[in-house]
Amino acid sequence: MTPRDISNLSPEFFELLEALCEDRLDNPGAQRLERFVLRNVSARRAYLAYLDLHGTLHWNTAFGTDGANFEPAVAPRLASDSDPMRPAEKRGMRGLLVLAACVAVIAGFSFSAGRWFVPNNDHTPQLASDDKPSSIQPHAANNAEPMDVARKQEQPPPSQPVMLTERPKSESSTGETEDGPRDLNVTDKPKTLASDATAQRLASSNTVAKADGSVQGIVAVINEHLAAGWKVQGVDPSPLADDPEWLRRVYLDVVGHIPAVEVAEKFLADRDLRKREKLLDTLLDDPAYIRNWTVVWTNLLIGRSDSRDVNRAALQKFLRESFAKNRPWNEMVAEFISAEGSFDQNGATNFLLAHLNNQAVPATAITAKIFLGRQIGCTQCHDHPFNDWKQDAFWSFNSFFQQTKVARVDRSDTTGKMKSQASALETKHVGGPTHFETRRGLMQVTYPKFEGTSINDDADTNRRNELAKLMTLGEKPLVAESFVNRIWDHFFGCGFTRPVDDMGPHNPPSHPELLDHLAREFVASGYDCKQLIRWICLSDAYQRSSRFGKSNEQDNPETGASPLFSRVYVKGMTAEQLYDSLLVATGADKTPLATGDHDRRRHEWLQQFVHAFQTDENDESITFESSITQALLMMNSDLTQQALSTDRGTFLEKLVNSRDPEAEKIRRLCLATLTRYPTPKELQSLRRFVHEGATLRSNPAGWQDAMWAYLNSSEFVLVH
Repeated sequence: MTPRDISNLSPEFFELLEALCEDRLDNPGAQRLERFVLRNVSARRAYLAYLDLHGTLHWNTAFGTDGANFEPAVAPRLASDSDPMRPAEKRGMRGLLVLAACVAVIAGFSFSAGRWFVPNNDHTPQLASDDKPSSIQPHAANNAEPMDVARKQEQPPPSQPVMLTERPKSESSTGETEDGPRDLNVTDKPKTLASDATAQRLASSNTVAKADGSVQGIVAVINEHLAAGWKVQGVDPSPLADDPEWLRRVYLDVVGHIPAVEVAEKFLADRDLRKREKLLDTLLDDPAYIRNWTVVWTNLLIGRSDSRDVNRAALQKFLRESFAKNRPWNEMVAEFISAEGSFDQNGATNFLLAHLNNQAVPATAITAKIFLGRQIGCTQCHDHPFNDWKQDAFWSFNSFFQQTKVARVDRSDTTGKMKSQASALETKHVGGPTHFETRRGLMQVTYPKFEGTSINDDADTNRRNELAKLMTLGEKPLVAESFVNRIWDHFFGCGFTRPVDDMGPHNPPSHPELLDHLAREFVASGYDCKQLIRWICLSDAYQRSSRFGKSNEQDNPETGASPLFSRVYVKGMTAEQLYDSLLVATGADKTPLATGDHDRRRHEWLQQFVHAFQTDENDESITFESSITQALLMMNSDLTQQALSTDRGTFLEKLVNSRDPEAEKIRRLCLATLTRYPTPKELQSLRRFVHEGATLRSNPAGWQDAMWAYLNSSEFVLVH
């Protein structure tokens, strides 16, 4: 939110918010507050920010039963002279000389190549149309012209899973299709999107066929649900993504890095109509799939910062083994909730060990947020007027963790001397109620209860074991619904709710019937994570381009609109994706500087961006998302200099020493970095640029500068 947004809100709105947080809001006031929130986007954002801040400032106003309190102690890492963010001395002068030229080349491609992204002032990707720089107009965030001109394709009916029903238009070295330049089908009259999903629900509830449980049947249901919403809203979906766009996207989403140049060449040359389906099966069985999802869930469960109370390596080992076996998600959740033992011998214990400080209040809130998709932090202090979780429900949920304590376990060497200490989860055999205090100072008691189901509160009952069972009971538990929503968000850049972990009656999903159906099918599949990914990636919507026309340019959740998924929303690479993609594109991991374990080196590199806050919520922030930080990293860091190395075994070393024609080298350079072939204008500009660079300095320098320009383009760092 901006200060201007806040200043435009009524003072009464903030008076009502204050009354709500002080537990003195009456029914008429609650109705007025509800009208403010429902009618005004700025009010909704201010409401969420206000309650989030209120919850942060009041973590310690309520207390549970007795328990250990281990505060995380992680000091922010300060930059040193050896940090990757410092400019590399060996390219300092040359970097200054070529910077203007590279930026000019990139700018030229941005407006003329038709395939390059152009960031706007809001740091939201804006896409440029082909050959018409003068026609580009300022837009709001994400409201822009298409990234390139794409050939109109025959699209299968929405009731069928998306397979290639005709051979894809092959691209020549100039970037044109067999039938000539691409052309994006855009309508002349933009349609207005509804502010809610009511029309979509009405349409989809009556027209969608029932799935038969097969992959094709479930994909067909996804297609029909979404197509019904497009029809009601009068929206034409984006065209199907061409092979380069889809290949790059599915690699980043499934295995966490861009495809190698050899893989891209093989896939783009393949004429098999089912090649996308076959590639997806290959990726789901790739070791990189295991590694990628281990990283994703490690970051969600314990964050990126280091802590003495957790053993990151042991947690990652547990996750790797689980994803390698395609272990059912409900079993993994049950392990995280009920785990006992030391953090090095039972990796699953590290989730709760990271959050059990402050009477397990953070553990309560974060468990609900990650596994149930519910933000209940504020309800520790007071009832939420719109959330279905109330203060009593928060402390009933918290009561399941009150038997848990954190202990220190001594580790001895062979001589019997203490070598180290390990954190461990142990169960205290205590029973009875949990006490909490209301905002009015009244002490209340509650007992362990989840979703209306109570358990025996005797000391002999293992409460966390019982909670693990309750959380995964039924045909559509919250655990399944939350997981489906989170994975959908991962692939589309937006979930059925925004934010993805704040579900409930106060924040209804954009496609409730579809979410409900997928959650039930996910449970029926045995909580099969790979099957869920397969359904999503084979859907018609995921096959669509991120480019958009006038008809669906307003399908933009960033503006507060309900997502229609008529296109795939653009998102930035994570720090891990960028690091791994740099290595894949350049072969930087094959240089003499790349010594030691890859995961360890990447984690050490990431620590420069991570800052842990000494709060009871165990918060952390990552500055990598900052456009300035990322730009400086890509331009000047040691990692970039390593990526541009011509040492033996790297991509540039092979390229420079190759006897291929100059045009072929440029094609391979573009394919290695952007997973596509260059356009004619791009090829012409780069040939001149490389030739001038080689003439002014040395032959490798021209190619290094060309790769530097590609790596510093927004097209490289975005998932589209």
